[in-house]
Amino acid sequence: MSWDFDREIDRRGTDSYKWDANERLFGKRDLLPFWVADMDFAAPDAVLDAISDRCNHPVFGYGIRSQEYLQSIQDWLRERHKWEVPTEWFMFCPPSSIVGMYGVVSILTEPGQSIAAPVPTYGPLLGIIQKNQRRLIRNPLREHNGRYTLDVDDLATRLEADTNMVIFCSPHNPTGRVFSRDELESLAKLAEAKDLLVVSDEVHCDLVMPGHRHIPYGSIGGERSVTVISPNKTFNTAGIPQATLVIPDAGLRARYQDFLDMMQLNHDSTFGAAAMIAGYRHGVAWLEELIEYLAGNHRFVREFLEGHVPMVKKTEAEATYLAWLDFRATGLNEDAIMQRLVDAAGVGLYGASEFGLDGAPFFRMNLGCPRSRLEQGLQGIRKAFAGS
Repeated sequence: MSWDFDREIDRRGTDSYKWDANERLFGKRDLLPFWVADMDFAAPDAVLDAISDRCNHPVFGYGIRSQEYLQSIQDWLRERHKWEVPTEWFMFCPPSSIVGMYGVVSILTEPGQSIAAPVPTYGPLLGIIQKNQRRLIRNPLREHNGRYTLDVDDLATRLEADTNMVIFCSPHNPTGRVFSRDELESLAKLAEAKDLLVVSDEVHCDLVMPGHRHIPYGSIGGERSVTVISPNKTFNTAGIPQATLVIPDAGLRARYQDFLDMMQLNHDSTFGAAAMIAGYRHGVAWLEELIEYLAGNHRFVREFLEGHVPMVKKTEAEATYLAWLDFRATGLNEDAIMQRLVDAAGVGLYGASEFGLDGAPFFRMNLGCPRSRLEQGLQGIRKAFAGS
């Protein structure tokens, strides 16, 4: 079976955050949105069928997590990522992965305490530190010829006496890196030496480009790890969220369960559960074809920029449907680039400030859309910057 990822689906007027919130975020309504990380592709048929089947029962009350629910996650991690995880290590947070990580931060740290995070990074990870009255220790990723790597030596020098946690995302959002075993083992050794808990946001882990392999941090970090996964990026189901936290430490699991009970977060979304099981059980063929399409989108963007807008460089993505664009050669700052993107290019992109690099001339572009729409956005960028 083949899926039509070239199909353009009109999402305007559906209360889509991506398509219907442009004016609120960018001051202009008629923009092509390449900012927030959801895709413009239909979810797999198996997921749609599972939701439809569940609608045949007219009651949507509180539910429990079935053995099939747990088994589907365990099997997915084993078969997709070569990681054997006991089901008792699974904890859940139905609102979102960020709420789940907020719970871990709240349990294990106090207001005013320092938490380290490699930057740039997914903005909400910074938010659960800074907006939660914790102090952020920025650990810059090392960049060489457009490739970003973990700088564990730098991290070691920045840790403070009260630092007990590192939060990062793997595969990396926004740069698209798939971190190597050596990088992850280096981080695990530091965590062991300094008694750190490493919280790894791995919601993009299923979207790894051909030729690369994601290594779950928890398969290396052991009891000093919390690994967060979700089917929502994988199968484009962000509107019916589900998140699983893999927590090897029994004491932390007990404390985390208290947090869930206190916040009444101990029941999953009825449709999120059905969608997750269907995706993990029957979505592999769709996912493999999606990854090939996304890899083609990454090539298309790189070749377009090289041919038409060479002052804008694209970081080579090893995972995700996100492109990290380097505008440094334009000589403009983030605000000036954003103005051109909105007013001249007619596109909405997230700037570097969203990822902890205030004012830097980098932007993240979401490539999870039909290629025709992607080309339309790139032509806008060409119009705005080709003469720079």
